[in-house]
Amino acid sequence: MESLHGAGLSWPYVFIASGVALRIASSPLHIFAEKLFARRLHAQNFFTEGILKKLSEHYKVELKPNASRTRLELKTSDPKIIAHSEKLLAEVVPQYMAEHGLQATRIQNLKMCTIPLWIFSSFAVRNVISSDFHPSIAGGLWISDLLAPDPYFILPVAVGLFGFLNLYSQRKIYPIAMHTWRTKSYDFALAFFTCFAVTIMCQLPACIPLYWLSVSVSGFVQAQLLRHPSVKKLLGISRLPTDSRTPFRDLFLTRPKQT
Repeated sequence: MESLHGAGLSWPYVFIASGVALRIASSPLHIFAEKLFARRLHAQNFFTEGILKKLSEHYKVELKPNASRTRLELKTSDPKIIAHSEKLLAEVVPQYMAEHGLQATRIQNLKMCTIPLWIFSSFAVRNVISSDFHPSIAGGLWISDLLAPDPYFILPVAVGLFGFLNLYSQRKIYPIAMHTWRTKSYDFALAFFTCFAVTIMCQLPACIPLYWLSVSVSGFVQAQLLRHPSVKKLLGISRLPTDSRTPFRDLFLTRPKQT
């Protein structure tokens, strides 16, 4: 950060540029995770369709999409057939994923392993503002001093809003079963942590929420860009049904279903 300031950037731009630079530096991990996720989804669909087709032919039952048209299912209420299909899927799919390094935990860990980077970067911001500065760091707009808390709490609240927006975008892009206790627990913990962090940042120097806002916005932009077909093609990521040429707009406007 001090090197950026020495290059001529004012301190507000240093904090913003640092967040963006670290996001770019950690992006290869997220790109690799997206590649694995796309391969996992294609493999899961391939094996699921193949197994269900064989069972459909064997038991002479119809194979159709479910009511939400998100997956295939056998149109039968026979518990024997259902149990057989679930057993085969539970054996074949996880085995393939494990053999090819496509476990969901591995993909998630690739994204989560950047957390120490953000923690240590927060310490770096703290060390910078604890140095021998003048009594204030000139800000802008409604914040005259970046070493004082945001008087209107705009920056901390914006950080929280982008945190919830990131969660909302992930749930909309990659819909999962919301009734599971694990998903509910994760969402509750994330919401609690976000609200707690916003409360703390309201009491900290404004440069800290400014830095975290830069991190949050750049993360949100990165996630949406990785849905664009041209970006995915450039990075060698397989296409998915959730891809969109207008990813930002689609967060708030539902695309018409293709027939």
